[in-house]
Amino acid sequence: MKKAVFIFLLPLLICQSVHADWPQWRGPLRNGTVPNSVAIPDELTEANAPIKEWESTEVPSDHYGGHGSLAVADGRVYLSVVWHADQPTETRQIGSDVLSKLGNRGVSNIDPIIVADMEEQRVNLGRRMRGAALDEFAQKWVEDNLDKKTQLSLGSWVISRFQKGKAAISLSTFAVLNKNSKTVFENQAEMEAWVKAQQFDPSVEKQIIDAVPNTKKIATDVVICLDAESGKELWKHEVEGFPSGRGSSSTPAVSGGKVYAALSKGLYCVDAKTGKQLWVSPIPKKGPASSPLVADGKVFLQANSLVAFDAITGGQAWENKAVKGANQSPNFWKGVVICNSSKEVVGVDSKSGETLWQAPGGGDGTPVISNDSLVISSKTDGKNLIAYQLNPEGPPTEKWSLDFMARRYGSSPIIFENHVYHLGSERHMCIDLDSGKITWERKAQSSISSPFLADGKIFVYENRGGFLAAIKASPDDYTSLGRAKVGALYCASPAIVGDKIFMRTSASVSCYQFQPSK
Repeated sequence: MKKAVFIFLLPLLICQSVHADWPQWRGPLRNGTVPNSVAIPDELTEANAPIKEWESTEVPSDHYGGHGSLAVADGRVYLSVVWHADQPTETRQIGSDVLSKLGNRGVSNIDPIIVADMEEQRVNLGRRMRGAALDEFAQKWVEDNLDKKTQLSLGSWVISRFQKGKAAISLSTFAVLNKNSKTVFENQAEMEAWVKAQQFDPSVEKQIIDAVPNTKKIATDVVICLDAESGKELWKHEVEGFPSGRGSSSTPAVSGGKVYAALSKGLYCVDAKTGKQLWVSPIPKKGPASSPLVADGKVFLQANSLVAFDAITGGQAWENKAVKGANQSPNFWKGVVICNSSKEVVGVDSKSGETLWQAPGGGDGTPVISNDSLVISSKTDGKNLIAYQLNPEGPPTEKWSLDFMARRYGSSPIIFENHVYHLGSERHMCIDLDSGKITWERKAQSSISSPFLADGKIFVYENRGGFLAAIKASPDDYTSLGRAKVGALYCASPAIVGDKIFMRTSASVSCYQFQPSK
């Protein structure tokens, strides 16, 4: 058993000791920690904040370039992006982007009687119901009619509908638009004629027509290589892609002189030095957020199923359709690929693709492994953070689980010195790995991004990426070590190599350097 772990980790450990690389999602050991870290200042203050070394040329994000993070290896920075652009077109479509812009949200999880009451109250608000009185009424309605979980996900949207009053587009109108969202109209006149034929309120007609763009999305599958010292572009591999939106948020993996990148049309393998494409293989889900895992001579990817590819040829070795989801990234333990699926955590034999076990879990976070312990963040009600004891002979044993309410559970935890640090879901918390006892917990403005640990300190984005916060990695007490303004892309996660931090912003890649520790 020890031999299997050694074979998997040896290349990464060699890479880390010589180059201090961050070659894949969540770093050299895929767990957010930096072995043998350089010294980092004990506090982040205005006086010793990390200094920006460089900023790259434009790299789009969100709806135009996703939220993928960076890989750093051999003095180079790698990023995979489904690069979207708007192309002028005669055709028109009232698609998902337009519906979102107009304020459409799903309400299928709310009792239809409550939805009907919401709409009736909205259109019959008295003329004097405005300002603070309206805000108070809307807030009370939300608290009285929606459960806590729905309040988190839809509460602010419901309040905004009350604030708009009759000007808000009705849910029945959205139902009609949703039903026809895939209809492509030949031109502006045809689209406007269809909208008018629905006999919507005139003000609603105008909102819809004004929201439809005269462009359509096109996309290019791109792998970018930057010089880690200067940010200069060394090469860019570009292939025609498929518009897949911000869901395309995968982080590339660098291994054996190759870069593996999951983009809109497939899994690409390109030469790390030149960017020359070596192979591309189709994947079940276009544009996943899952980040490739390289182990046992294969590349593993979650794309609505778990797929294994030969790392040399790109040929598909096997596919496991029991593993669902495309936002999650797999991890590896003693010949087992461990995946946070949509509704459970699953262990899969790396050689055969056979499902070995399934256990409670499910969510967007990456499984974290330390020795024989497994910890996952989960969106399962009542089990939002779960610790397991792994067993090479069969299913894992649950050690403990924690329940807490949040909008998102996508941030991946860290295991350090027998404690679990979860810095996401709008909270910072430390838990004893063996007992599940919470040693400290604080509310915090950290939600999706995953932290990293270096030199006994944990670093995480706060305030939607506006700041990089430092926290002492100690179970004794919550000790803030300050924070620095960075303006990062908050859904992506930072990478660290030596004393340099690499991060995406909304429109570029940036490199910051810690000042020397005094």
